[in-house]
Amino acid sequence: MKFFIYLIIICLFSACIEPNDPISEDDIVDLVVYQDTYGEALDVDLTDDVMIVAANYQGFIVYDLDRNSQNNITGIDSIYNDFDMASDMGDNRAQQVTISDNHEIAFITDIYDRIWIYKFEENANQYVDNYLSDCYGGTWLSTAIDDQLDHINVFSLVKHSSSEDDNGETIGDFDQYSTSIVWKGLSSVGISNEISIEEGASPGCEFSYNFGILPEVIDFNNGLLAVSNGELGVNVLKQTNQDLCLDDFNMPIDEFVPTGDIANDKIICQQEYDQYYNPGLNGNYEPSGGFYPYIFSSFDLPGEVSSILVRDSIIFAGLSTSNGCYMSLLDNDGIVLDKLSIANGYTINNISEDNGYLALSSGHDGVLLYKYFGGTNTQFIGQINTPYSNNVKVDGNNLIVSTEDGLYIYLIK
Repeated sequence: MKFFIYLIIICLFSACIEPNDPISEDDIVDLVVYQDTYGEALDVDLTDDVMIVAANYQGFIVYDLDRNSQNNITGIDSIYNDFDMASDMGDNRAQQVTISDNHEIAFITDIYDRIWIYKFEENANQYVDNYLSDCYGGTWLSTAIDDQLDHINVFSLVKHSSSEDDNGETIGDFDQYSTSIVWKGLSSVGISNEISIEEGASPGCEFSYNFGILPEVIDFNNGLLAVSNGELGVNVLKQTNQDLCLDDFNMPIDEFVPTGDIANDKIICQQEYDQYYNPGLNGNYEPSGGFYPYIFSSFDLPGEVSSILVRDSIIFAGLSTSNGCYMSLLDNDGIVLDKLSIANGYTINNISEDNGYLALSSGHDGVLLYKYFGGTNTQFIGQINTPYSNNVKVDGNNLIVSTEDGLYIYLIK
């Protein structure tokens, strides 16, 4: 009797491990390119013509892309490799890459050290100051961008572990080792500008929200910034399209009239007294493009969040320790309307969605590929075996996998 109970338990457990389909990998994808990156490939981003790989201690590598008439990648050619970004600083790594399609600029994050800038448009003049300065005494953890036609808003998750002055006090009203969302509005993004991307930045350094010690990754899309919150799930901030001056109850202060000058408006909103020593507005200021100073949505998940992706009102959260991926649909008020768990039994390092496909990077288990129909509607296609998969990117019918042994590019059949 105990033997049959044991068999039933094993069968039930196996049924929970969703990607157990015997579909052959050869029926799912064709390998088009393998590229040795001379070390780990940690992340990748691309346009129609260019692909940039964050190659860990090998720095970042830029490739020209060859595509056919169906926009499928047929070959790549290495054209640039910055493997010595700052040998005298920290560990000199390239760990995350985010591309501005509108301005052909790549932001390469070396966690805790710097966010490097590289312009990949042909004949572009590179910036002399080719990195972003720190903001509010924080060290970088994760970067996302709001890619506008005339400027780029760069959102950063920073950690305040290094923010101490000579007296051992933290810079700003932050707990040591806490994290914050800060951002910059960059307008010096033309091909000929060669001094600094932060020249004329507005705002130059803006604080939006302070969190605890758990956040590690962020992602932005369609006005929502999702922030991982470790074992406590996900927090979401909502972007504002107007200049805000709010009171302690997050209500607009009627006396505030924005002028369009961010530095001046911030003083007017936040000052305790005006120039005539009359009581000031004592407000909380946030310029347009930033975020409301409160959490728009927050929800727990059954595991620690290790990766995150925002698509419209869907928050995809990849979980560690074999807890799979959760898809949460938010309404206009940030309430979770629907939630779906997929890839149960797998650890998810990264998530990507494009062209009706959803791909999950799952370490030693390679990549899990799904058909994605929008909302929380998915259908499992199959599993692609790769070396340890750090990251995955879906681009049309192309599947680009960053692994411990280099880069693999597949064509989805």
